[in-house]
Amino acid sequence: MDTDIWFYLIVGLMGLLLPWLKKIEQFQLINVPIVAILVGVTCYLLPINLPIPNPIKYNDEILKLTEITVIISIMGAGLKLNHKFSLKNYRIPLLLVCITMIGCIASVALLGWWIGLVPASALLLAAVFAPTDPVLASDIQVEIEETTEEEHPVQYYLTVEAGINDGMAFPFTWLAILLALNGMSSMDWVSDWFIVDVLYRIIVGIIIGYVTGRVIAWLFFELPDRVKIAPKRLGFLAVAITFFIYGVTEAAHAYGFIAVFVSAVTIRQFEKQHQFHKEMHDVVAQVELFLITIILVFLGGYIATYWFKELTLPLILICLGFIFVIRPVFGILPTLKSKMSWKERWAVSFLGIKGIGSFFYLAFALSKADFLHEETLWSTIAFLVLVSIIVHRLVGVIIKKKLL
Repeated sequence: MDTDIWFYLIVGLMGLLLPWLKKIEQFQLINVPIVAILVGVTCYLLPINLPIPNPIKYNDEILKLTEITVIISIMGAGLKLNHKFSLKNYRIPLLLVCITMIGCIASVALLGWWIGLVPASALLLAAVFAPTDPVLASDIQVEIEETTEEEHPVQYYLTVEAGINDGMAFPFTWLAILLALNGMSSMDWVSDWFIVDVLYRIIVGIIIGYVTGRVIAWLFFELPDRVKIAPKRLGFLAVAITFFIYGVTEAAHAYGFIAVFVSAVTIRQFEKQHQFHKEMHDVVAQVELFLITIILVFLGGYIATYWFKELTLPLILICLGFIFVIRPVFGILPTLKSKMSWKERWAVSFLGIKGIGSFFYLAFALSKADFLHEETLWSTIAFLVLVSIIVHRLVGVIIKKKLL
């Protein structure tokens, strides 16, 4: 059969099996992402005509699929949060961005440069290591059904961090792109990067997210009571809202990821116990799970086809060091003055699971500039995500038993 037909069959079958696959998570040591990867490996080892999972050849397709998945997952993360926005409630998540993420980026960039990557590729590797994944980390995040202000601190901080840092990794990705385009001979472009890619894109993204969130919440929660006409509230509107906010923000050349998260949190603040929140979240959760399953099937296919052939021992050590040392060390710093127990602090610091956001940022950067060692970068990120999915699943199960 044609490759397209096999593609539709496998994707359709995985979608049909998802309701049953979610049930296997009660066995704790495995979950849907792990099963999806195993299915991908198995399918690509069979003598059938499947599309070659070449990330360089299909970079544009990977970029769009992961982009859609990330923005939908960010909307889902924002709709879960019950706490009101305040510097007190968001202090630790913001520090996880300002201290943990930046510390991790600096460490990986220096290590990548030290083992022989050119500066632009080393910085890009560090930038795509940075974002944590809102979907893959859902096992240890806040549940939408929970009552107001009662989220467990570990779940709450990890949910907020996953929502924020997917957007905050963008400036460093742009820095790597500009470094690849301009080199280090002249650094005149750095000031433009700071003004445009750091200040403008972040600030405008926050403003658009807040304004659109307020308007949408008013339209669906306040206006119907005033005009006595209640529109039929359909959960799929969460997906439509996500695309709308993202489109508006990107049209303004700001960060759509940040705007979507801010908008979701703003919408959530209106009538927190309203059933419509759960309806929207449920639809978003189903869509994001289906999309991530497709991506991870192809990750399994990539593993079965290439077996990380471009991966070197130093890069393997960087990946393992990042998961077991770098992230936990920088991750625990923002929690030192908190009231959490040491077990809770280590849980927050360790559970920085990597996933779809890393694939997106790598595909995005490679679409904007030419980088040396592209195949090496893809192999490294694929390995990092694979190890992260397995290790953080096992640790997440232990943490849920001991703390949550």
